[in-house]
Amino acid sequence: MVRGIDKTYGQLILEAQSLMDTGQQVGETVQPIMRKLKEIIEQVVQMQYDECMKKGFDLPKYYIHIFIVKDPLASQGMGAHNILRIRKPHVRVTRPSPYQDEDHYLWSVTNYDHIKFEWCVPSKQITQYILAHPHEFDADYVRMLKMYCNDKLEKLEDYLVGDKII
Repeated sequence: MVRGIDKTYGQLILEAQSLMDTGQQVGETVQPIMRKLKEIIEQVVQMQYDECMKKGFDLPKYYIHIFIVKDPLASQGMGAHNILRIRKPHVRVTRPSPYQDEDHYLWSVTNYDHIKFEWCVPSKQITQYILAHPHEFDADYVRMLKMYCNDKLEKLEDYLVGDKII
């Protein structure tokens, strides 16, 4: 409770949101998330480099795999239905499959500092919308989604570590 008021903090936030009634637009979310993803990627790359130098091993290529999910508890506790949460990034030597889930991103890191965006797999609904309106989106991204839908996004060499398939 807030002193002198008979409403909880959460109730006050919801009331303020309803009075403003502007809602949050997608464009308002994209820039902060992209900045946060950039910060996370740079932090992970530095941490991985430091760990390799500390332990004296070489890691010529690895992947950073991140999921962005809607927080299922936010709608229950505060009535906020579209709270996004960036799950802890996974650093791995093997390449994850783009077909294992939705709303996930993959970058590869070569020679400790060459960061390459590999793919982003959105939800099925968003994928359908993008493919139905390709002129509204980046051509390379639309091409990647078409490859994903046609099961052509992966190649055998993506799963080679050294000369072995892992």
